[in-house]
Amino acid sequence: MDHRLLIIFTCILFTVECQNITEIDKTGENDTVVTKIETAEPLEVSSVPKLSALCTVCNCTGDIIDCDNRNLTNHFEDSQWPNKIFNVVSFKNNSLIHVKPFPAVQIRKLILKENKITKIDHAAFKQLINLTELDLSYNQITTENLQPDVFEGKFSSVLYEPLEKLVVLNLAHNMLVSLQQDLFEHISDLKVLNLSGNHFSNVDYGTSVALSSLPHLEELDLSYCRLKTLPSNQFYSSKSLKKLNLSGNEFASPPNALEEATALEVLYMDENPIQIIHHSRPFSHMPSLKELSLCCMPYLTVVGKRAFSGLTSLESLRVENCPKLELIDEYALASEVDSEGPVWPPLKKLYLSDNALRYLPQQFVARWDWLEELDLMNNKWSCDCNNQYLIGTLLPQLGKKLMGDEMYKLTCATPPEHVGKNLTSLFHRKLRCLDLNGAQPEKDAAILIGVLIGLLLAIPVCLTIFILWRRGFFFCGTQGPATFSRAFYKRAVNDDEF
Repeated sequence: MDHRLLIIFTCILFTVECQNITEIDKTGENDTVVTKIETAEPLEVSSVPKLSALCTVCNCTGDIIDCDNRNLTNHFEDSQWPNKIFNVVSFKNNSLIHVKPFPAVQIRKLILKENKITKIDHAAFKQLINLTELDLSYNQITTENLQPDVFEGKFSSVLYEPLEKLVVLNLAHNMLVSLQQDLFEHISDLKVLNLSGNHFSNVDYGTSVALSSLPHLEELDLSYCRLKTLPSNQFYSSKSLKKLNLSGNEFASPPNALEEATALEVLYMDENPIQIIHHSRPFSHMPSLKELSLCCMPYLTVVGKRAFSGLTSLESLRVENCPKLELIDEYALASEVDSEGPVWPPLKKLYLSDNALRYLPQQFVARWDWLEELDLMNNKWSCDCNNQYLIGTLLPQLGKKLMGDEMYKLTCATPPEHVGKNLTSLFHRKLRCLDLNGAQPEKDAAILIGVLIGLLLAIPVCLTIFILWRRGFFFCGTQGPATFSRAFYKRAVNDDEF
């Protein structure tokens, strides 16, 4: 009987627990439904799209996508790009190797610099809308891998449509040794091209043709390309070229090709091994040139007569950090016009700091009062009569205006009596002229005193020696002891004389 009651009690208890579990499951289902409804309602009301995968990895702010320093190795899929208009999209300093075609996204500036790019697919930028500037610098792109089809634009049934809005292309610091002659056939409207830091060594035929195929090019950077010469007609078709950078190359003299760059306004030729610039090796006639920079020229020693005579519109001249430059001729800027005499350009800015200059010629500039800026710091100025204009006129009248407080830091390197003195302390002094052959009149007084003392001592000594010689104290020639005795002989008085 007891066993039966125990079995009945166990069955009743199990039945109750099963009912409770069933009720809990039903309640959970209801809660789940409610939750789904509650979470679904805001999604139906909200108009904010779901965040793309690209913006979860990169920083998307306004019209800028910043994917710099993300260690990216692959491209994002088309579906991962947000449907927006971007001003700048940057993938700087990643590990991208292969550039694949981008999706149809509106991007004005695309930056792919400082990656490891070796390959770029054909028409990689074809779908990009409004692409104006492309930066591929500091990669490993070779001449063989940079094909014209890389910049291919959209095609119609009749003709192709180039990347007509692309006007700035940066290919600096890659592994290019030359350019394929039709490289820019799809981007012929380029205005700015940077090829600096590549390994050209010389501009071969293909490279020359490629550069000449850009009629609208305004800025060209060929700095640090190991160039020694340029084809004489290189800039014949570059009628729009306004800015040219040839710094850091191996030019021993200004290239003659510059004569064809008739529209050129700015020229940089820093860090070239040019030694002398004068009338036999001057800069070519460039009537539109306004700014010339010749800084950090380790071998430049002389800027001679008519060195810049062809630069009739020059407004800014920068010749700085040339440790061997000692002389600038007073007619270096002047050009002769028939019988009317020399003509100077309208110079406004003159920078001559950190050279070895001793003198600043008065005639170097036509009108010093037309200058707006002047830098003469860290030279070996000689404070003598040849610098009288600089020290007595130019600095007192215009120094503060043109140089500010830097004027008070100009010091004399010679002559010895003025070494270390500030040029401003000699404003009212009439400076002496240095003697020829390195003579130093400041030491003449000591020399004269020494000579005078020598003479005063020499005269009595010489007289004494002469008297003693006359008296026979010095045996010279055939004189013997008898001669010495006669020197002291005194003739006796004759009694007949009295």
